[in-house]
Parts: sequence; structure tokens; C-alpha cells
Amino acid sequence: MIICRYFLYFIIYSFLGWIYETCYCTIHEKAWENRGFLYGPCIPLYGVGATLAQIIFIDIPCDNLRNASYPMIFLICAAGSFVLEYSTSYVLEKRFHARWWDYSEFPLNIHGRVCLIFTMCFGFAGIIVTQIIVPPIMQTVLLIPSVIVELLALIFMFLFGMDMALTISALTTFAKDFERINEQINHQMAEKVAALQTNFEESKIARIEKAAVRKEAALIKKELNAEKLAEIKEQLSTEAVKQWVLNATETQRGQFRHIAKFTHPVASTKALLEKGSEFLRSKKK
Repeated sequence: MIICRYFLYFIIYSFLGWIYETCYCTIHEKAWENRGFLYGPCIPLYGVGATLAQIIFIDIPCDNLRNASYPMIFLICAAGSFVLEYSTSYVLEKRFHARWWDYSEFPLNIHGRVCLIFTMCFGFAGIIVTQIIVPPIMQTVLLIPSVIVELLALIFMFLFGMDMALTISALTTFAKDFERINEQINHQMAEKVAALQTNFEESKIARIEKAAVRKEAALIKKELNAEKLAEIKEQLSTEAVKQWVLNATETQRGQFRHIAKFTHPVASTKALLEKGSEFLRSKKK
């Protein structure tokens, strides 16, 4: 029963967090932004943070915590948000090669995962949550009969599990799709390189070699080939990304669109993921 009640709190706080994030980002971007890790209106990071704050400052039978001063609440919530936000960002990036937020443009950030400004904001938010938001929600939930609470918890557990499974499946597919695209581009590049050896660039370089010393001619040849190859690869990658977008479902596009930044251990695949994310966001606008 206690687990069901806390899970219901978690879902409520996750939903309120989604409302806040979506409203903030929609106003900031001047376009609809469905924020969060999952497809549904739920951001677990907020749910975990608010539920822990409730347990620490209200539910634990400790007078020092229940009667904690605002500075104490601020410090504990700020420190907790720092740990929770950094660890969540790290796990998501390692698991899915993706980031849902990036503070790299803000001062005093650590690896773009956390920054002092937002850590302080979460500290102040902790005061608001524990003093204003949590008490009425607790009173409302406590009025609900235990049977209804258990039923609601089971329904939300099912929906949350389904959403989690679909999201993980989709995100795992993204990286694999772009790895495959990258391999195709590399194969096409190999064919283009072979073709370049017999095109008019070779004849131009041959004329240069007759008029200049061999060392300078080799440098010119290298620069010309690098420029040409970069141009061809850019064209191939752009077309490959556009083709993926055309073949993707609307659900995939939606999930891919609101991911802040993809990362990948292979630089070329990472570039494709970032290009795909930017292309979809610009297309939405």
C-alpha cells in the first residue's frame, strides 16, 4: 500500500514537472515542445526529486528535517538536484548516446550536465515544492480510498512500463540506424574516391605537376582531393539524413526532434545524429 501511494506521488510530480518543462520550453522556443525522456506527459527526474524531498522533509519522523529552515531546504535540494541531474544525464548518455539537456552554453557548468545557475534554481524550487506543492497533494491523495490508490498505481505502472519500453526500443534503434547510414556513406565514399582517380581533376593535377616541383604538386593534389571528398561526403550525409526522415514514423520524428544533442563514440556517426536532430527541429519550425 505504501509503495502504491508513493508511486502515485511520483506520477503526479512527474506530470507537474512535464507541464513546467513543456510550458517553459514552448515559450522559449516559440513552438510546441514535448519535453522529457518518455513519449507520455511524464518526466521521471522531477518525480524522483519531488518524492525524495517529500520523504526527507515531511515523511521521515525527524524534527530537525520536518522543521528545517529555508536555507537548509535550499542547500539539501540544490545538492540533491546536482547529484540527480548529473547522474541521470550520465546514465542516459552512456545508455542511449543522447542528451535531453545541455548546459554547455551556461557559465560554471560541469560537462554540460549541471550548472550553478540551474542548481540554485532547483534549490529554490525545493522550498516551493516542500512548502506549497507537496502538502495539498498529500492531503488529496490521503483522502483517496486505499483500493482506488492501488488500482490507480497499477494502471499507471502499466502505462509507465509500456511508455518506457517503447521509448527504449525507439532510442536504441536510432543509434543503430545512423551507424548503418554511416557505413553506407563510407562505402559510397570509397566508390567515389576510386572514380576521382580517373576524372578531370587528375588531368588538372597532372598539368600542375609539370609546372611545379613535385613536393608542391603533391600538396596541391592532397588539398584538392580533401576539399572534393569533404564536399561529396557532405552531400551524401545530407541526402542520407533526409531519406531517414522520410522513412521514419511520426512518432520517431517526434522523439528524435526534442532530443537536445546526440553523442556517439564514432565522430562521423555523431555528426549524422546531430545533423538529423537539427534537421528535424528546423523542419518543425
